Amino acid sequence: MLKLTEVQLRRLAETLDTLHLRGVLGGHIPAARNRTALIGQVVEQARQHTAAAHRLYEAARLTPEQVREWLAEAAPELPPEAHTRLLQLLTASLEPGELIPAQQVVSLLTIGLPTVLEELREIEHRRPRPGLTYHEFQVARHRRAALQKLLEGIGTPEPQPFVPDPFQLAAVAFVTEEDKDVLVAAPTGSGKTWIAEQAIRCFLERGGTAWYTSPLKALSNDKFREFGRKFGPDAVGLITGDRRVNPDAPLKIATTEIYRNGLYDAMTRDGVFGAPDLVVFDEVHYLGDRHRGVVWEESIIYTPASTRLLMLSATVGNARELAEWVTWTRGVECRLVAHPQRPVALRTAFIHPDGRLQPLFEEGSAGRLQADVEALYIKAKQQEAAAQARRRRPPFHRRRR
Repeated sequence: MLKLTEVQLRRLAETLDTLHLRGVLGGHIPAARNRTALIGQVVEQARQHTAAAHRLYEAARLTPEQVREWLAEAAPELPPEAHTRLLQLLTASLEPGELIPAQQVVSLLTIGLPTVLEELREIEHRRPRPGLTYHEFQVARHRRAALQKLLEGIGTPEPQPFVPDPFQLAAVAFVTEEDKDVLVAAPTGSGKTWIAEQAIRCFLERGGTAWYTSPLKALSNDKFREFGRKFGPDAVGLITGDRRVNPDAPLKIATTEIYRNGLYDAMTRDGVFGAPDLVVFDEVHYLGDRHRGVVWEESIIYTPASTRLLMLSATVGNARELAEWVTWTRGVECRLVAHPQRPVALRTAFIHPDGRLQPLFEEGSAGRLQADVEALYIKAKQQEAAAQARRRRPPFHRRRR
């Protein structure tokens, strides 16, 4: 409910009485002996009954002169040009001579006239609209508020000491101490790479060897640089389709296809491919890819049972089923470490075709799209359906005679 001072309520009550709209409150208001008693009853009812107050807002209409008086009384410090701009905002969508809804005036008073003027300047600076209406102003300010809430708090956090989560410690212990394969299913940014780093470090300190595989050459190159800084350049090698750097290093960074091809070589030429002590499969959900999934499937099947597997994924949908399949295939228990909580909550936004950034979903609704986004989606679906209809039934001149 909009909050009004007693002075504003009395002004509204006087306007209602002048316009003979006393009956809008319903029959529960007894007839008043005089004007003062009527005003008192209206004020009391508006305080106690939200619905009655809203009916007051909806029913009352004000002339431009009355609005000027309200604005001057509410903010006498503002220059006359500011009052004129506010009056233009209220009358932009009205026909000549049409009265101004009191509800709109009250809403501006509730926001605060200096705040309204400041928001008007911000809105028109970002997107000039000389004929901005009251409704468009309210829509624009609510969009700005939603966008500010969406972007609130985004930035670089204050540095804090690193403390591993229990799921990270458990995954490292399973693969390094309990000699088990491990599937880690955790959201992006939750620290899966730290698990791989600690497991690799443990195996290298024991004098073992390890492979770190990824589905993309760009990701492999990035991990090559990252692990080179952490383990030393002599301990890390890179093998992709177009690069071979230090291929005899104890830690090899490669695409999964390169690792799978090495397993092929080991089956045809003894001694060419030495079985590593640890293999890390980053983005293991590629196992379900229609075209490339066979690479991960064969890599898991052909890796010797003496080699430990550490599989990482943020998007695998059937993690438990995958862990059970790995256990059945390799004859080694595969432990699932699932951590569904996101360390940083997702914020979903939408870039409008006119360049505006806005939240994708309505606030407080379960998956309901913003009205603008929903309208664009419906329009796109209609255009798609029309295009399909044209393909099914071409124009007459293109039909086969």
